[in-house]
Amino acid sequence: MFFHYNWTTLYLFIVAQLWSGHCMADGEKSFSTSIAGMENLLLMESTLIASVQQFTEELEQKVRRLKSLVSELQKENEKALKNPEEYLNNPLNGYTLIRRMYYDWPNIELFMTDPINSAHVEVIQKLRPQMPSWEDLTEAAEAIYRLQITYDLDPADMIQGILNNKQYNVQMKPIDLYFMGYHLFSQEKFFHSAYWTYQAILTFEESEYNKIMDFGQEKIYGLYGETLVKQNRLKDGLIAIQHASNLKPKDARLMQRRNEIQLLANTTTDEASEFLVPEADPYQLGCRGYYSNFISKLYCVYNRTASPFLQLAPLKMEILQLDPYMVVYHDIISDNEIEEFKSIARPELKRATVYSNDNKQPVVVRDRTAKSTGIDEEISATTKRFNQRMMDMTGMDTSGSEALQIMNYGLGGHYDTHYDFFNVTSDLKVVKEGDRIATVLVYLSDVEQGGATVFPNIPTAVFPKKGSALVWYNLKNDLEGNWLTLHAACPVLVGSKWVANKWIRSKPQMFRRPCYK
Repeated sequence: MFFHYNWTTLYLFIVAQLWSGHCMADGEKSFSTSIAGMENLLLMESTLIASVQQFTEELEQKVRRLKSLVSELQKENEKALKNPEEYLNNPLNGYTLIRRMYYDWPNIELFMTDPINSAHVEVIQKLRPQMPSWEDLTEAAEAIYRLQITYDLDPADMIQGILNNKQYNVQMKPIDLYFMGYHLFSQEKFFHSAYWTYQAILTFEESEYNKIMDFGQEKIYGLYGETLVKQNRLKDGLIAIQHASNLKPKDARLMQRRNEIQLLANTTTDEASEFLVPEADPYQLGCRGYYSNFISKLYCVYNRTASPFLQLAPLKMEILQLDPYMVVYHDIISDNEIEEFKSIARPELKRATVYSNDNKQPVVVRDRTAKSTGIDEEISATTKRFNQRMMDMTGMDTSGSEALQIMNYGLGGHYDTHYDFFNVTSDLKVVKEGDRIATVLVYLSDVEQGGATVFPNIPTAVFPKKGSALVWYNLKNDLEGNWLTLHAACPVLVGSKWVANKWIRSKPQMFRRPCYK
């Protein structure tokens, strides 16, 4: 029978045996003078060889694991690098990338930590500060949940790469599902947490990858049990926690938690909390495409009247609403102009902000997940030309307005329901230049799925179409805010959404739209 020894303990035991009773009385070691003494050296050498052999086997096992890991990671990375933009357009890929960078690589670093691998470990250590934080991972998980809820997606389909009945070449690992469940648990969304975690149980398989990540079934069952307990399913939760403790019997925390739930289950009666799937609200219905199926009773025209220039070069205009006044201009910007706008914006993109009436300044909020930057209209000939084009198509003066905003929505990027007008008189900018009378929203990219601009109070939904511009009036004729203009940017399900928007102020329109009665 082969036994796994603690080789340090065995070595010390043998050395002790050698020096106790097998050495000369005067303490002289002189092994060469005695065959018996050399026999003991052979025993010691055998122990040392066995120790080295075990060390070598452990290194070989580590190499095999790392080779398996590299093969798996490289396969996914090479697939991504063939077309990074297309790969990252899929939100599931974006989420799993952030999850890998946050959780996997620190574990790989720990696995590799060894003097023989110190040079390779240093690479990871140097890049660690540039890797995603826990906050990045939770934000990515929240984006996946947002897509699930907004578009009524089944996690069982999502983990197989099926989004809105369309199959994509992506698959989530059990560890991805576990972190989704962990995030939702922390947000007290226990029903959804249980669903994601249960999918992790169903798909879990023992692998070198999971061993290196120190990711075992006990973690999944432990979390799943806690989600059941939070739903007052104490007996089911106890079974899951018991299974977790059986998988890792030396985990004192699991044993303690099992006993706590056992005591709770013995003293109370299971009254499972009922989970009701909420009906879709108007915003979600618009995002899902219900409004886009409405037949428009209005019409399309060539706009020749907004400015004298349009008599020579009319613009294709589709009228969507009269209250609020809302139109779509088609083919308003060329591909070359779009690429120039993107190239100007990319180095300056920062987390988008929202104006706070309380602070009287822009602030970062969770309701708006995108990056943006402002572009001065004088920065290039293209920006000057496009600014003039906006004045031609709206018939308004853009002087005094904010700079043109270029925005890119990422993983599940959205902007929750809001108004563009301020409806305040204490802000100096509003007092001086007036409120935002109109919005020009230019779509700089197509979006494969999602990303619509929804007006739930009308109801109307406009899906991104590269080169088109959506224009609407935020204020009524008396310059009071029009509450029907409540709108939102739906989460990007698949794709990368680029937009440019211009908020036009009211006071410069004094002689262009003089009658407000």
